Amino acid sequence: MPIFILIMEQFVTLLLENPLYLVIAVILSIAVLLLFLKKILKLLVVVAAVCVLFIAYLYWSGENVPGVIKGFEQIINDVVQKGVEFLKGLINTE
Repeated sequence: MPIFILIMEQFVTLLLENPLYLVIAVILSIAVLLLFLKKILKLLVVVAAVCVLFIAYLYWSGENVPGVIKGFEQIINDVVQKGVEFLKGLINTE
């Protein structure tokens, strides 16, 4: 049995036998999750702002904005589809 699994079993046993440790672990996990979500939200706001500025640039430069947006949609759909296929391949190999 790999050492990692043995260590995890000991850790889980420690948490289950000591409720105070379990409460501390839950609080720390929630804090980490909230910090992660806060960073993701900031990233989404920055990406949205950049997209708005890019669309404004396209509009003022006289480009075909709907055509460019449709091109981006196609690229994003292709990337998402490839990502889904990759994840399905990872799940099926286990």
